[in-house]
Amino acid sequence: MIRWIRVAVALVLALALSASVYWGYTLFLLATGLIVFGVAYGWPRLTDSPQPRATSIMLGLFGVAGLIAAFRDDAAPYLDWLPVLAGLGLLWTFVQNLTRGIGASDAVANVSAQVAGVVIALSASTWVAAITVPGDKEAIVVGLVSLIVAGCMTALPWPAIYTSPLAIAMSTAVAGILAVLIFKDALSWPVSLALGAIMGLLVAGVDRMLGLIAYSQYQAVSLEIAQNIELKKSVEKARSFAVQLALGATPIALGGVVVYSLERIAF
Repeated sequence: MIRWIRVAVALVLALALSASVYWGYTLFLLATGLIVFGVAYGWPRLTDSPQPRATSIMLGLFGVAGLIAAFRDDAAPYLDWLPVLAGLGLLWTFVQNLTRGIGASDAVANVSAQVAGVVIALSASTWVAAITVPGDKEAIVVGLVSLIVAGCMTALPWPAIYTSPLAIAMSTAVAGILAVLIFKDALSWPVSLALGAIMGLLVAGVDRMLGLIAYSQYQAVSLEIAQNIELKKSVEKARSFAVQLALGATPIALGGVVVYSLERIAF
């Protein structure tokens, strides 16, 4: 049942984005802020960062900075400041890990995980860029629905050899149905099918690459210093929720890259 938490998280984020896409940029910006919060809080716990609070603060600051930069950029490609923020995030990551000392354990793994978190947090700003691109916004809605359908397939209690192809097939089918029955005047069915397939592949990939980490051995410092079973259980529950929060928010954040790229190419 715990796998369905990530689906619930993704559903809440997708509904927030879908509902606000027609209500103005400000509400949409606030909705994307929820994605940044989910990644910022959950990612350090998913990757067992030795500095979870500092990492959460860093991811939150850079994620919000990316949203504001994309929101205030009124000229294409609307993401001019993203490379600068990515470079600053990389620099911050190295400095933060240097504060642990030269002989700190698992330094390379922690730096790599933190850099990946910066990329994912900044990816949320592509949703803001996608809504800024002139034209209809049906691609955003179709992309979000495809993400949710694919997430539901990967949450089924079956081996990944079945759920991954099913996620791609179902998200593609649902995207095609939406294009034919609902958005036929705004979104062509070939583009919609391509969008659904890519979203399904994205969700399946995240589930395979990151989902296994959720069941790895805990390395968090808070678990190591726990002296009794009850404290360990409470820490494990908190970490489990944070892990599912990250797994639910990550595909949504990365999905913005797909929608934005498709809008720039196909429209």
